[in-house]
Amino acid sequence: MERLEQKLLVQKIERGVVIDHIAPCKGFLIYSILNPDPGSTAVIAKNVPSTKLGRKDLVKIEGEYITSSLVNVIALISPTATINIIADWSVKSKERVNPPREVVGVIDCRNPLCSSKGPNSRFYVNLNTENLELTTLKCGSCGYVYYYEDAVKEISQRASSGILVSRTRVQRELLDLLVKKGGLRYHQKFRLKSGRVSPYFINMGALNDGESLSKLRWIFASYIALLLKENILEDFDFVFGPAYKGINLASLVCEGLKEYYGINKRFLYDRKEVKEYGDVRMDGSIVGSEYFQPGQKILIVDDTVTTGRTKVASIKKLDSLGSHRVVAVVVAVDRQETSEEEGISAVEYLEKTLGVRVHPILTASSIYEMIKSGLSQEEQEEWVRYYRDYGVVKLS
Repeated sequence: MERLEQKLLVQKIERGVVIDHIAPCKGFLIYSILNPDPGSTAVIAKNVPSTKLGRKDLVKIEGEYITSSLVNVIALISPTATINIIADWSVKSKERVNPPREVVGVIDCRNPLCSSKGPNSRFYVNLNTENLELTTLKCGSCGYVYYYEDAVKEISQRASSGILVSRTRVQRELLDLLVKKGGLRYHQKFRLKSGRVSPYFINMGALNDGESLSKLRWIFASYIALLLKENILEDFDFVFGPAYKGINLASLVCEGLKEYYGINKRFLYDRKEVKEYGDVRMDGSIVGSEYFQPGQKILIVDDTVTTGRTKVASIKKLDSLGSHRVVAVVVAVDRQETSEEEGISAVEYLEKTLGVRVHPILTASSIYEMIKSGLSQEEQEEWVRYYRDYGVVKLS
């Protein structure tokens, strides 16, 4: 392990990923497919002396986390590669890639009549480790066959669903999606339900098309996977989505965790009106409760936290399950405002009432920092003034 650290950490990184034992001249290709955050510190080493391979390439990226779908792509390009996870300045795990049986969501079928495109595409791999050029990829839907060279070209052009994961990357993806779809509006003033006049407005309901749902699946699943990887979030058995907006999110999270990270979870959601027909014992107020076992753990997901009281009322329905524990709440956006009733933020109210942590992907302060350069001086002053009067954070 000591020799490994000396090789990999010539320039030490606190947290990140090192892909070692890459076949010569394949390092730049793997780096381009990984598509790391432009702000990440990265090292690409070419034709480094290697005892096993004679020569090898190496890619090191700071502050990033790799998805299971990307591991399969790396194995396709360089079956000799090893993946090293760095945490707290040292190598925490080292694993050689396994020959992939399939690649998902990184290549489109060229058959114009085939639906195997985008995140839902699936190709079965016939890997020839002796001669990679003889490797083929067969579409799981129509049987179309890619040969190795064409497949690698296609993957390098559009590996968008397999981007590396970092907290900054997840936040930026959500912000860009909100701006693109009209879910985040600024450059004008908005009167909120509370009567406050806000310099911005969040409407998660604007994210209601296929592109948005696909992105939300990646964003929420990746953020949760990061929290699990960093031991910030305790493992859980179920994902609960409060009706109504939380229902879609819960199902998307379960699908994304399985698709991108190989984490298989079930989801629950509550009924606004209790079911009074059929077998009401099974899912009278909580749909999916027939699979729940006493003592299991639940993660709650939702779009935003507006008032802590309404969220608590919805979550209290989980009491019908019997013995259970809520490990945390993950939300898309926290406005970081005080409520008129309690004088604390909705997130603080939830944490105080439920005794669990709330993990927002975006906060008002992070949004402000990311869009600040595009605001006029007057608009910046409006944001600062608003959060001086109503915020639990101060902006500058």
